Order: sequence, then structure tokens, then C-alpha cells
Amino acid sequence: MEFDETTERFSRPRTGDPVIEVFHDGDCPVCRLEVGYYGRLDRAGRIDWVDITALSDAQLPADKSRADLLGRFHVREIGGDRWHVGVDAFARIWRELPYWRHFAFLFFVPGLRGLVELGYRGFLRWQRWHRARRQQRHGQTA
Repeated sequence: MEFDETTERFSRPRTGDPVIEVFHDGDCPVCRLEVGYYGRLDRAGRIDWVDITALSDAQLPADKSRADLLGRFHVREIGGDRWHVGVDAFARIWRELPYWRHFAFLFFVPGLRGLVELGYRGFLRWQRWHRARRQQRHGQTA
């Protein structure tokens, strides 16, 4: 996987066309690890990984703000305007990945979905705290 400075996206040689765009927080260490892992699995190039923090305001999707995209995980279908947000975004990614596609249904099992949502909300709290801490450190050193 390599970073293309002209589009500010991670890319790899593709064997097919991407079907979804994944908008992720490139400053989040956990997100970077997860994107790296999923990116290595995506040998067919079905996912376009977009680092929200590297986009200018003009490059953001017309119907989403940076705060929207950083507030909850977003996946968009390419060639359409359908968005998947939060737990549904993870399920959509898993449907495109080898091995994981067989387990994507788990996100829709009622009791399990609630537990995943609860864990995701906990992660979002940590991520907001961590982002605020990073911004505070950058503000103090700048």
C-alpha cells in the first residue's frame, strides 16, 4: 500500500475497481493499525481508503463535514450516495474482505449488535479524548 500525494489517499495496485470508500481518522493510532490490516487483506482493491485528516475542506464529500466524518466511522458506496455509519460501516467493510466476509452477518445479530455498538461508543469516547489531547499538545508546541 502506498500514499499518493496528489489524491492524498492510500492506494495499491488494483486488480479491480473499488466499490466503497472508507473515511478514516489518519491521526488515530488505532484507526491507522486497523486500516493497515484491512488494507493488506484487500488484495482485490475493492476499498478506497481516505484519510479525513489529509483532505482539504474542498475535498470533503459535499454532504458531510469534517466533524461528521471524524465523529463516527463512515463508508460510502462508490457510484452512489449511500452511506454506512458506525457499526454498519464495519459490517460493510467486512463484506468486501476475504475471510471476514463470512462473519459480517454477526453485526446484525440483535444481542451481539448491541454489544458491538456499546464497545464502539466506548472507543469513540477514548478517540475524542485522545484527539483533544493531540490537539492540545500541538497547540502548546506550535
